[in-house]
Amino acid sequence: MMPRRLPLLLRHVAYELRGGFLIRPFVIALALGAVGAGLSSMEEQIPALGAWIPTILFPSRQDPQSSQLILSAIATSIMTVVSIVFAILLMTLTLASTQFSPRILISFVRDRATQWTLGVLLGTFSYCIAVLPAVRSLPAPFVPVLSVTVSMVLALVAVAWLIFFIHHIDQRQSHR
Repeated sequence: MMPRRLPLLLRHVAYELRGGFLIRPFVIALALGAVGAGLSSMEEQIPALGAWIPTILFPSRQDPQSSQLILSAIATSIMTVVSIVFAILLMTLTLASTQFSPRILISFVRDRATQWTLGVLLGTFSYCIAVLPAVRSLPAPFVPVLSVTVSMVLALVAVAWLIFFIHHIDQRQSHR
């Protein structure tokens, strides 16, 4: 009896993971964290990778403290945004689901735009956290210029994605 149930159970687990709220954001966060660690490591091995970034875009090439400040500020602000936005949204949707229908919360959790938004925000955080250890003052100062520049671009993408997400939530609720 058990061998016949196992494929059904595995199919059910795969279906739940595919539509789950945490799987897609977790995979995106892991991927961007791995990219951050890999890119900063490659920059240490191949210093010419960051040489093509114009000085006007990244003037503090020899100052590890400013790079550390940039990375930690991005990581801190992203986690603050994630905490506030998703706490308020989940609280509001939980209250609405108790008064109207539990499907409101389920549709929010299964919404791919919500999953991608959380993934992009958490991925930006994990990218910055992965690059941060590569920036150092001792024994020799090292600033992964390309990696830090990518983190600044990711921060802009995260802000744009957050604006899209707020618009998406507004459009979803106004069409109900």
